[in-house]
Amino acid sequence: LALTGLLVVAAVTQLGTFRFDASSDTLVVEGDPDLAQFEEIAATFGGEDFLFMTFAPHEGDPFTPEALATLGELTSALERVEGVSGVFSVLDAPLLKSPPVEITSLLDGFPTVTSPQTDLTLARAELKASPFFRELLVTRNGDATAIKIDVMRNTDLTLAEDRLQALKSEGAQAAQISEARAHLRQIKDAEQIRRAELIQAVRGVQSQFQNQGILYLGGVPMIAADMITYVKSDLQMFGGAVLILMVVALAIFFRRVRWVLLPLVTAFASVVLTIGLLGTMGWQATVISSNFVSLLAITTISLTIHLIVHYRLLQLTMPELDGQAVVLSTMRAKFIPCFYTALTTIAAFGSLTVSGILPVEFFGWMMCIGIVISFLTTFTIFPAILLLLPLGATDRNLGQSNDFIRSLGDLARWRPGILTLVSAAIAIAAVVGISRVSLDNRFAEYFDSDTEIFQGMRFIDENLGGTIPFDVVLRYPPYEEVSADDEFAEEDDFFFEGEQDSYPERYWYARDMLDRLEQVHRYLDAAPQVGKVLSLTALEDFAREFTGGEKLGSLEIVAILGAIPADLHRQIIDPYANPRTGQLRLSGRIIESGPGFDREVFRQQIIDFAKNEAGFAEADVIVTGMMVLFNGMLSKLLNSQVNTLAYILLVVFVMFLILLRSLHHALLGMIPNTLASATVIGAMGFTGVPLDMMTTTIAAVCIGIGVDDTIHYLHRFRLEYARHGDARVAVSFCHESIGRALYYTSFTVVIGFSVLAFSNFVPTVMFGLWTAVAMLLALLANLTLLPAMLVLTHASQPRQPELRAS
Repeated sequence: LALTGLLVVAAVTQLGTFRFDASSDTLVVEGDPDLAQFEEIAATFGGEDFLFMTFAPHEGDPFTPEALATLGELTSALERVEGVSGVFSVLDAPLLKSPPVEITSLLDGFPTVTSPQTDLTLARAELKASPFFRELLVTRNGDATAIKIDVMRNTDLTLAEDRLQALKSEGAQAAQISEARAHLRQIKDAEQIRRAELIQAVRGVQSQFQNQGILYLGGVPMIAADMITYVKSDLQMFGGAVLILMVVALAIFFRRVRWVLLPLVTAFASVVLTIGLLGTMGWQATVISSNFVSLLAITTISLTIHLIVHYRLLQLTMPELDGQAVVLSTMRAKFIPCFYTALTTIAAFGSLTVSGILPVEFFGWMMCIGIVISFLTTFTIFPAILLLLPLGATDRNLGQSNDFIRSLGDLARWRPGILTLVSAAIAIAAVVGISRVSLDNRFAEYFDSDTEIFQGMRFIDENLGGTIPFDVVLRYPPYEEVSADDEFAEEDDFFFEGEQDSYPERYWYARDMLDRLEQVHRYLDAAPQVGKVLSLTALEDFAREFTGGEKLGSLEIVAILGAIPADLHRQIIDPYANPRTGQLRLSGRIIESGPGFDREVFRQQIIDFAKNEAGFAEADVIVTGMMVLFNGMLSKLLNSQVNTLAYILLVVFVMFLILLRSLHHALLGMIPNTLASATVIGAMGFTGVPLDMMTTTIAAVCIGIGVDDTIHYLHRFRLEYARHGDARVAVSFCHESIGRALYYTSFTVVIGFSVLAFSNFVPTVMFGLWTAVAMLLALLANLTLLPAMLVLTHASQPRQPELRAS
């Protein structure tokens, strides 16, 4: 105990090194080719590292002088936030009709809402109708404006990532790769802190102006950070609630202080030792692995409950034994089944380590390490403490029968055929439900409707053209391969006589190129799931005010591109065109409150349209962005779980064979938890609840934890069947002994997971509720279907009872 205590104290000193990773790359698949494409596009055009802040003044009209003055103060305050590289608002938007201007006057600069000659009523109407700025800088009804806040890119992080990838591709020595990975981790840690501070500072500015109007904040960096914030808040809030409920449950079950404190002490030591070790190793928790602490604590308490039940049973049935003998007999009797339950749980969570998704792999490794520590800690602390304590009085309530458990046993003994048929029908229904499971995740629905982040995302989704961004990039011959048209250059001297050409790439923009871009743009615009789409087509629609709605000619294209000021060029041209690489970009946003759809199918539809209707080669069409990356993570996670399910079942089956040395017992042991997992996933399909980044792991969690009950039941059944030679009698004794332990452990697990239903983070709620349901179903299956199948398969196998004591 002293040695364990020293280890716990040492682990406590490392708790501060264990952190949560709130970066958006925890939502994607490392090594995914889509991720590589996304990073390449982000390097060319700028990524999705920007925030949106909406501003709706209390007086209702955002285009009054007072409201615009407040907006100016707000943008200035945001520009001063460290880490913000720039802001773009209606104050920067060029105006062409407020009042109308001639094209030649644009050489002196574009008028804006702050220009003296601007009519603000006309400006509001123009920006509301603008194909470019509507739902970008102003809502469709004109009652609110939006500020695009660009987040400064961390060049050190980019260089560190590039160096690590280069070392891997060059086959560098392990020491070099390890050093580069450690360096990258340090930069990421610093960047995560910087990003959290930036978002906090932006929210600070937001709060300063809340009395001036209604302000909402949105953007991918905020979503990723807020996910972690909510998860961390849940851990702090519900950790105590889970502890209290478990104390109450243990007190009701066992009615003695030692049986309440002992599981809690063991769970505390296991969790602290695991977190301390993970912190020393530099591992971080993400949204996906955030529940590992609860899982580990529940697993440890369940393991301890099995020891407690057997210890108390020996006290009741063998009162002649002293304390040391009871402890020794308990540890000997339960070591093998507990050892195999630990191994099967490790095998189930180990399936996550081959998912190909780094946060999921780390979750799997965390649980595997934690379960090893849990087993060692339990089999150290439990006997050591009991050897120091007096034996104590016998728990007489242990001899009282549990009506619920007994009724399940009676049902299994006398109605085994009906139970088996009902289970078969449930299995068929589960298969049908599984075929209906969806991956249609919506970030806005990850948060309760009364939370600030939900309200902000919903406002942006409904009024500013969608929430989740995606990009379509079209490839053309790059600028170096296209010679400028001398005729255009000479005619263009009318606009730029005597001036140096600051943007020679403008000659790259050909009419045919923009026509093909327009085809894809119109297709995206017409898609019901797509809100705002931005590209040079939207900019050209804006410029057609000079041509009566007619397409711009080549000369007009060149002239307008040359007239745009450099600051405005960076906001409305550079994000959508790169002549040097020969790429044009369409930036769209998904309306999450719109109709459901298959994102992978939609992605392929975009590529097919660009290829078949706009004449692009498939290799010249790239669809990327957070919509693609996050959906790819979910799809890969689901596929990995399906693919590794066979691995889990095979490993568990082998464990059963080794432990039970019986083929048909091993086969029967596979059925209850597999059915429970399938039933839960099928129920999600029937009820329309999509699988998300947490609930996709329910099958592994259910099998990993639920199979423990199966092992303990089958292990006990073999002893009772050897003793009595009758399956029905053996089932009766099993329900009165090990059935009680299964009942206690399962309800403790259910209580632990059910508390998560009060979270503000919906994936945590779904994970907690559905896992609790899965564990209840596993309990019922292990106390009904499993004994029913044992009765059916042993009825024709009479066996002489063994006379020796068991």
